[in-house]
Amino acid sequence: MENNIRTKTLIQCYEMAWNLSAYYSSKLEGLDLHKRYEFQGIKMNSAYWILAHTVWTEHFLILEGIGGESLGIEWLNDFGFGADPDNIKNPPSLDEVNKQMEIVHKRALEILNGMNDEMMQAENNIEATFGGSKSKECVLMHAIRHAPMHVGQISWILKINGIKLT
Repeated sequence: MENNIRTKTLIQCYEMAWNLSAYYSSKLEGLDLHKRYEFQGIKMNSAYWILAHTVWTEHFLILEGIGGESLGIEWLNDFGFGADPDNIKNPPSLDEVNKQMEIVHKRALEILNGMNDEMMQAENNIEATFGGSKSKECVLMHAIRHAPMHVGQISWILKINGIKLT
């Protein structure tokens, strides 16, 4: 039997991080998701931008970086590295962002569940280096650690709006 314990464990961690993101995001209902809060003259990203960015991140890291494929979502790059929220010309609707979030996540899990420990040691498809490695495994580990950063941003938005998590 093929040893796949490490990859399966990382996939479980990835799912836990994604589920935490989904939980915090579900608490945003009723808020102005496009509002950009400002602190000491610095404009923060809106909840909407963070949600769309998480779609870009999962697509870039998992679909492209590990799976070597793209779903061809036209608006994704407006929410990638160095994107300026003030310069987005045709932002997708929140419904479109949520729809693509589900589609991208479903495909990401299919890709990940098709991997084994040996395959995860291969070089990633985006030429990215994380922790000194270009392995697909390190791309997945980066995806796991990236999600909580945005959960933290969403938690601040919730806190600012008086929303308590139970």
